[in-house]
Amino acid sequence: MTTSLELRQIEDLVTRVDAQLNQPGGRIIGFIASGSGEGTSTLARAYATTVISHLRRRVLLLSASEQGPSTPGVLPALVAGQALEPCLQPLAGSGFFGSLGGPKAGDVLWELLAVDSLWQDLRSRFDEVVLDLPAASVSRLGLMTAPHCDGVVVVIEAEKTRAPVAENLIASLHAVKATVLGTVLNRRRFYLPKRVYRWL
Repeated sequence: MTTSLELRQIEDLVTRVDAQLNQPGGRIIGFIASGSGEGTSTLARAYATTVISHLRRRVLLLSASEQGPSTPGVLPALVAGQALEPCLQPLAGSGFFGSLGGPKAGDVLWELLAVDSLWQDLRSRFDEVVLDLPAASVSRLGLMTAPHCDGVVVVIEAEKTRAPVAENLIASLHAVKATVLGTVLNRRRFYLPKRVYRWL
């Protein structure tokens, strides 16, 4: 369950990303971490949910992790230019956006890398496409996909991800000419009562 403080932080992230990518038409936002288990999927889902609830945009959440249900027929639908709606799994019961998850989502990303025109196809179908990219230490797919995004958010788990590792990921993203929007310190531990941090 998302706390009020976490919700405000997600809302702040949406506002900052929107300010940096104030452009007409659809856009693609990627979330990536250096290692697995740093909360990238949870953060990407929360971001997508907040975008649709606050900005009323049509959003596609594409999770390329190996977890979650596979989505048969997604790859052929993309390649053939067919409607994606039958393949989408609604989030939070909303008809405005849906998600694709599981191993098939990774297949979709590989196909997107092979056919440049499919990126524009996604931009034309959705206001915002949110990519939950594989961790850099797990698969090269995340770094390969990042340059095709309009912006990438780097997820860092507090008290777990070492600074040199995070810096190496950011350097790698710059090396492939990806646009890094910023970093998110995820799962921050509060050693004082949370209300105190609001006054610091």
